[in-house]
Amino acid sequence: MEPAQFQQQSADPPAPLLTNWQVAAGAGEPIAVVRVHNLQGTLPVGRDAWGRANKAQPALLSTEVSFQQPFHAAAAGDNVASGDTVHYGNLSKRLRESLDRLSATPPKNPDAAAPAHKADAAGGIGPGPSAADAFEMLWVGLTGRVVDGSRRALPLDQVPFLDAGKLRSLTLTVDLPKASLLGAGVALAVTACFKMGLGEEKANPLQSYARSLRIHSLHIPTLIGVNANERQAKQMVVADVEIDRLDTTSDIHPEVEKLVFETMESSSFETLEALGSLLADKILNDFKIGDEPKTARERGWQVKVSLAKPIAVPFAECPAVEIKAGGALP
Repeated sequence: MEPAQFQQQSADPPAPLLTNWQVAAGAGEPIAVVRVHNLQGTLPVGRDAWGRANKAQPALLSTEVSFQQPFHAAAAGDNVASGDTVHYGNLSKRLRESLDRLSATPPKNPDAAAPAHKADAAGGIGPGPSAADAFEMLWVGLTGRVVDGSRRALPLDQVPFLDAGKLRSLTLTVDLPKASLLGAGVALAVTACFKMGLGEEKANPLQSYARSLRIHSLHIPTLIGVNANERQAKQMVVADVEIDRLDTTSDIHPEVEKLVFETMESSSFETLEALGSLLADKILNDFKIGDEPKTARERGWQVKVSLAKPIAVPFAECPAVEIKAGGALP
């Protein structure tokens, strides 16, 4: 899914792909931020909870625009047209327009099912454009460049919606609430840190960027616990899994969810710490994309696993643990 305006004869070096924490540290403390949260729309591409390709599904778009300078002019003139902020209504409109363009050109073979663990020639799993391809178009609509900043993706006579020379950082999240069989949804997110004092420079404006995938609130019956009663029957464990420094645009969430379910469903640990460590290691050491030989650990992914037991402590919402592994972590 690469429209004609994505074609560019020359390219700048791509920004380095880092973790969310590293990108946030590079951007520094935000001082002037505009946010749009959960803008509703429809995503006509990607894979659904069963792994089927190109099924239209609801999408929630959120963005955070952080500026290098305070809102001095906007505050003094009480006017969003001052140049040191962005009109959140127009920001929302631009995101919706990008989704509408996607919906107006549905991909071929919308009923095709995506074969599990089968990578196509473009690196995605299953036929048709991935959700990350749609994400790329949303990002281009805001910045004028592809996600890693290496290529201008708008015609030269078109001005990007956001002025990169005024930005400290930009985050875009696409939440797919119906893309998980066992959980509350799947989210793709990109955060970019912009070079300070960019001025009129035409090269890649990004200092670094992060791409992540999160599967929310998987509810999986699991044999877990130290107490005698907990050894008698499975209880519901709620798992959040986040893959940071994600270096692929493939739709991998159905396979990740399947791996998490099979690991938890067959386990019998006493502690959440042991179960969480196993889950992180299984994803890093065993997960591969299609027929590609590299494991997630070899790709440099960082995995965060959060586990909660909602019924373990009667007068608390839940006890929980969180584990992060991979990347440069020990």
